[in-house]
Amino acid sequence: MRKRFTMRRLALALLALLAPLVGATCPPATCSLRVYYAGPAGPVQQALDLADELELVAAPESADVLVLNSVIPEPQRLAAALERGAGLLLIPGPALPASDLRLLLGEPIVCGRRGDALTLAQAQGDPVFGQIPWTSAPQVRERALCAGLAGWQVLVVGLDGESVLATRERGVRRLYLLTPYLDGYNPQLQEWPYFSYLIYALAVTAGGRDPASFAEYPGSPVPHGRERGLLLGILGMAAASFALLFLAVRRYSLAHPELLDALVRDPSSFRRREVSTGWEEIGFQRPLAGFLFAFTYGIVLFVPAIVYRNLVLPAYILPSAQTLGIWGQVTQFFNLIWVFFDMGTSSAFIKFFAQYRVHDVRRAVQYGQVYVWWQALSGSLQVCAMAFLGATVLPRTAYALYAWAVIVHALIQLPGFYQVMRHALTALQRFDYAQVLDLGLALVFPMVTQPLLVTLLLAWGSAQPALGRVTGGLFGLGLAAYASELLTFLLGLILFSRLGFRSRLLFLAHFDGRTLWEALRFGLFEMLGSLLWMVGQAAEVLITQARLHNYAEVWGNWALAQNFVYAYQVINTLYKNLLSSISEAFSHGRTVLARYYAAMAYKWGGLTSGFLGAVLLAVADRFSRGIGLPEFARAALFAAPLIVWGAAQFPSWVSDNVQLASNRPYLRALMIGLEQMIRIVLAWLLIGRFQVWALVIAYFAGLLTKDILAYWVNYRLCFPQRFYVWPTLVAPLLAGAVHYALLRWLGGVFWREGPVGSILLLFLSLVPSLPVFAFLYAFFGGWDDGTLEELRAAVALSGALRGPAYLFWWGSAWGARLSPLHGRFPAELREAALAEARALTRERVSLA
Repeated sequence: MRKRFTMRRLALALLALLAPLVGATCPPATCSLRVYYAGPAGPVQQALDLADELELVAAPESADVLVLNSVIPEPQRLAAALERGAGLLLIPGPALPASDLRLLLGEPIVCGRRGDALTLAQAQGDPVFGQIPWTSAPQVRERALCAGLAGWQVLVVGLDGESVLATRERGVRRLYLLTPYLDGYNPQLQEWPYFSYLIYALAVTAGGRDPASFAEYPGSPVPHGRERGLLLGILGMAAASFALLFLAVRRYSLAHPELLDALVRDPSSFRRREVSTGWEEIGFQRPLAGFLFAFTYGIVLFVPAIVYRNLVLPAYILPSAQTLGIWGQVTQFFNLIWVFFDMGTSSAFIKFFAQYRVHDVRRAVQYGQVYVWWQALSGSLQVCAMAFLGATVLPRTAYALYAWAVIVHALIQLPGFYQVMRHALTALQRFDYAQVLDLGLALVFPMVTQPLLVTLLLAWGSAQPALGRVTGGLFGLGLAAYASELLTFLLGLILFSRLGFRSRLLFLAHFDGRTLWEALRFGLFEMLGSLLWMVGQAAEVLITQARLHNYAEVWGNWALAQNFVYAYQVINTLYKNLLSSISEAFSHGRTVLARYYAAMAYKWGGLTSGFLGAVLLAVADRFSRGIGLPEFARAALFAAPLIVWGAAQFPSWVSDNVQLASNRPYLRALMIGLEQMIRIVLAWLLIGRFQVWALVIAYFAGLLTKDILAYWVNYRLCFPQRFYVWPTLVAPLLAGAVHYALLRWLGGVFWREGPVGSILLLFLSLVPSLPVFAFLYAFFGGWDDGTLEELRAAVALSGALRGPAYLFWWGSAWGARLSPLHGRFPAELREAALAEARALTRERVSLA
């Protein structure tokens, strides 16, 4: 009994002695990993601070991992820590002594220095870093070029085979060598959304543990627990609020059907103004007047817009090709979702309002109401769905860096109807006011909203270590896009009211099931065509994300090159105008008028493309070089083929609107589907070999196939087409060739490389040269007496701001007067079309 008692006391004493030691240990999964950090304060240290499982210690002897950034203080002491079993993440600096490196590692490793741009790629599959898509990594420049890495496993390389990230085992721990310099160098790499996670994962893996996933790491720029709950809760409440508001408005509208007769505020005043304005006279002069306003002022505004987009924004406001590339891919990819949920209600609004406006104004208005409430109700669901996707699904995929960009971009769909006034003015064929909103949304408002919001959000993101500059910039771009839509809506309300209309009527809900069904039946096929185009755009993003090296930066350069191509969108303004005009004529049996509209659409498309193509080809390369942004140097290489491709788009746009206006939207879907199939297949087959140039090949093959085939299809199934070859193709090519040679010569004489000289070159090539090209086009036989008179009428109709349009008319009139070819290629359909236009004008009921 005494022996048993003695053994028990001895066991208790041993436990008392061991208790402090037991308490000082913890399971590896829960105990903090002790990290010794040496180097400058900055993104590397922030990445370590953000991780809950890492504890920074002051002495290397007590550390599980050494993280050395640009310096090796006390190399013998640190080498002793490695001998005791510590892991290592070493990031050399340009001034790192070779003797310290050899002393630390105990190996004959020698590092030189390189500064050329290097694109990164993953060398071997590694389950630890499988969540990092290395194709999204930016190029690195200043770095260590290390030799003597025998026995090291290379994880990340440059495309030339140079080692960028290498590792080797040492017991249960690992050693990592990351060669890009980070102390004052490679800011693009340190702004990369995966950079903090990379540093964290390397440190944790060096300590012999498995890192948390990218979505779980607190320093990842993705929504985490609290943000997810708050975001989804607010958006869910917004969706419910829109549903309740619709029920209330619907009840009020059904109780007051007489409000459908109150589109005009003051009928007597409206009648007096209606008689005096030329906008109520049906004919090609109406869409042409709106186009001339957009074309001439678009050219004037294009100069500050291209300077802003290609110089001010990327150089001073948002100097990050990664941010611009990510935002460009998100907007391109997720437009697929917005087009699907739109269900073609915007095009249905324009088409059917113009169609029923002739005899049934009450029903015409209801298509606007369908658009408003479809956008509001479906828009709230879109935002909730995209926010859920961005907050819960994307962070756990290879597309995690898009998470916040998707969420912010989705907000533009709430309430979703900010473009209602723009569509209403187009449906009413008040193209002068509609073009004001187009120019504001596309060119003016972004130059107002982005400098303010992007600058603020960029500073905010930089102050949030878990978000960073790239994500802050994405927030700024998203909110600026939303603000531009809101400004467009508010200006539209003012213009709509100025014409004497009640905007309130469009936000009521009188529409019945028949109206809704007709809008959706038409819109379904219109949406399908747009959806197929967006599928092609989305597939392009997926293909480049998977197979294009350095895709974020390349896409940023690609987006800058496409800014030049954006100039051609001014032609699409004419074709969007013609949707309502052709629909009005075709639905009331005026086939000759519809044919004439289409023929003039081809003519003006060729004319405008000839001018823009000549100017942009003459100045784009010099402008891109002159602004001097090394990170965007590749944009100059991409610009020329994209400019030529843009000039070939106008036949495709004409065919699209002919098919919609003649109530055959399924043809548009088939033609777009064929074009996108060609683009996707060729891009997939060729991108591995030709990289981004595969997209250029795919673009041309798809577009030219559609241009030719769609013309034949429209001729057979819609109505006979008329293509005037000389004024549409020959005269623009001759005028464009002379114009290009003149601008190229003058640019060579006067251009001086630099931002100021490049901006001046672009301005002089676009604005003052417009009447010169008009003269050349007329001299080469582009006009006859009838179409020239139509141009004069359209200039007069374009309003008090017709100054630039008058210069175009002036150059055309003088060229026609001196031309030996004037009137040799007339538009024979014109007289019969004018007779049908006058007859249809007499049939229209007054809106008052």
